[in-house]
Amino acid sequence: MSTETLDDAQAVDQAHRVISDIAREADAPMTVDIDPDRTRETSTTGFARMRTDWRPGESAEVLGIVQQAQGIIHRTFPDAYLLMNELWGLVREAVVDTTTGEVTTDVFGWPQWEKLPSGAYREDYTKLTAREKEDFLLRITTGLLEWEQKASTSWLEAMLAKGRWEEAMATGFIAPSGRVTVEERTQRGRAYAAEDRYHAIFRAAVSRSAEQLVRSLERLGQRLKDSLTA
Repeated sequence: MSTETLDDAQAVDQAHRVISDIAREADAPMTVDIDPDRTRETSTTGFARMRTDWRPGESAEVLGIVQQAQGIIHRTFPDAYLLMNELWGLVREAVVDTTTGEVTTDVFGWPQWEKLPSGAYREDYTKLTAREKEDFLLRITTGLLEWEQKASTSWLEAMLAKGRWEEAMATGFIAPSGRVTVEERTQRGRAYAAEDRYHAIFRAAVSRSAEQLVRSLERLGQRLKDSLTA
């Protein structure tokens, strides 16, 4: 913990360095200070205080956030999910409710598909005809232009959210008047910008999902193309 005190002018210069360090925390390995007495309880000190599950109430909250992020992706790329479900409808078998005889759907209204005991989907791509492959390939190729632009927009939103968080962090860091330690300024900055930081994390996750979706569609298009020329 730093006990260095900063006046208001010094705080402005230090704020940028502190924010840059905090921004990299998400990509750095987490380290935990272990009480020496606690290390005697296990031969593997790295596991001494490891939690393997969410705290009570956190699991439902996290699931809700994950579903919100997934919902944004589904609303942003409806034509991509329509294309994929049309393809899966040809190579997979839908899960049917034995009591009603209706196809079961997920939270977004798409059919659920049967799986093997291993967890993999039960599917057979040899069912696709050459004409169907050509049709899906053309739709993917023409759709990629729009999907890539939407993914770029999602990335821009993530960058803007990160910028807002950094601004809020800097405001909280600089705000205290007089000579205040770096640690005190950092903690005040974290508290002031907490909401903005979570929003930035959320937008970064949405951007990553959009990017991965486009990449998956590109790979699918390439596989379809390869199967037509084989």
